[in-house]
This record gives sequence, structure tokens and C-alpha cells, in this order.
Amino acid sequence: MNKKLIVLAMVLLLAAGGLFATYFVTVPPDVTALLKANVGEYLEHGFTVNSVKYQSSTTILDAFDTANPPQFVYGYRTNAQGNFEFRMTVGDFLNTNGVNKVRIASVEKGGTPISPVSGQTYYLLFSEANASSLGTVQHSGEDTFTIIPATSTGSDHLGASIGPLEYISENTVAGSYTATITIGISAS
Repeated sequence: MNKKLIVLAMVLLLAAGGLFATYFVTVPPDVTALLKANVGEYLEHGFTVNSVKYQSSTTILDAFDTANPPQFVYGYRTNAQGNFEFRMTVGDFLNTNGVNKVRIASVEKGGTPISPVSGQTYYLLFSEANASSLGTVQHSGEDTFTIIPATSTGSDHLGASIGPLEYISENTVAGSYTATITIGISAS
């Protein structure tokens, strides 16, 4: 009979030990997985920066390097229905002194010079007429654009005269210069 009591005592001891063990273990919180999806139209555009597409801004340094003029990759993708125009305006390089500037000689798309839209001051980069059913077809476009600073007198990219201190030369007024390029979308 003593053996049965010893076995029973062992079973009760192990069961009680397990009961107390739950009081000393901290149970971690629940974990969650989120499954997301979008249904609907999308329209993304922007610059490719370090292989990441559709970034809203980019900065190009050493923009007066005449051997390697500043360039950037710009593109878009959409499944939205409608007519879209991707328009770019190009500002001159303005000195922080607020007086001096260096004009833009020309603009290239994919290595080929392009002109602004007739009678306008903007460039038409892409035009998209998407009549497909929503979400069934993705449309996209991408290209490399080069902005070439003026290196002599003559006419700038918009046809205005370039003055004697408005181009890169040994006489260019010292200082920090910035040109702003803006790309917007017109939809109809």
C-alpha cells in the first residue's frame, strides 16, 4: 500500500507543481498580421532615387558640371481612367544673393533636345489617355531628363536672350545657385 501512496503523492506533487508554474510564466501578448489591399484607381509619379521609383523630390549636386550636366529619371504609373498630361517647368539657376542667375540653355528627354509646348513655358513630358476598365491595364512611362545650363550668350530654352553674366564662365558671380524643376499633372 505504501507504493500506491507514494505514486499518488508524486502525481499530486507534479500536478501542483504544474499549477504553480503557470503563475510564474509571463504569457506574451497576441501577435497580429495585417492583410491589406486597395481597390480603385491609382496614379503615381516622381523621380527614381537610388532605384526607388516615384519619389517626390531629388537633389542633384554639382549642377554646373558642363561635361556631365544635371539629369534625373522621372516616371509615372496608373490604372486610372482619364486623360493626363505630365508637365514640367524649369527655372533658371538663381544665386542666393537674389540678383544673379544662370539661365538654362536647353532641356533633353532621353538625350534628345525637347521644346516647351508652343506658346507656353512648360514641357509636356508624357500624355496618357486611358480608357481601359479600372484596374485591368497599367500604363506607365519613364525617361531620363537633362537640364543643360547656359555656357554662352544666345537664347535660353524658352527663347529669351542670355545676358553677359547669365551663363557659366570665369566671370560668373560667386555664390550658391539653385534651379527648381517642377512636374505636375493636368487631368481631364
